[in-house]
Amino acid sequence: MAITPNNQTNSITAIKDFFDRHQGLQRPNRFSMSFNGLPTILSNFIPANDLQPLSVMIGARAIDSVADNLAGYGLGRSVPRSQKFPQGVMLTFAVTNDHFITDFYDTWFNLIYSGGRQRGTYKTPFQLSYYDDIIAPTQMKINILDPNGNINRIYTFFEIYPIECLPIELTMMKTNDYMTYQVLMMFRDFTFKPGT
Repeated sequence: MAITPNNQTNSITAIKDFFDRHQGLQRPNRFSMSFNGLPTILSNFIPANDLQPLSVMIGARAIDSVADNLAGYGLGRSVPRSQKFPQGVMLTFAVTNDHFITDFYDTWFNLIYSGGRQRGTYKTPFQLSYYDDIIAPTQMKINILDPNGNINRIYTFFEIYPIECLPIELTMMKTNDYMTYQVLMMFRDFTFKPGT
């Protein structure tokens, strides 16, 4: 049997006391999202706080390591050398009839890298915008809220930008469903801090 710090058995009372001490359980549907430092054309396109996703999937965080190959059995130690965020952040939006969310991200993708017919003529070569102008200043904040709507934790993602839009399904087999748009955001670093 597990023993609690108070030397009590793992009873219903002890479990309830644990959650009471830690202010209850975090609800996954209590969050809000906003962008800071968007490129000007995107800031003028739509208010940054008007982009509320249906869901946010914060991807994995991993430590890259390298084997030191010291003599002995096996590969030796694995020495940490860097961290990585291999899956980014997946955002899912409901698509409205004016398609403002797909227009917003289409504009953002084209701002980063576009050419040909996306710029109005197939003779125009593809153009890549400067990283420092388009990506470096952009941040995304995910506020995690308590049941009363107060911010208790803040994820801040730095140098964030869309890297992939998932396939969009159009089908006649779902008559009462609505269209969704999923976009994968990549970032350089993040912080996870208490709310203010």
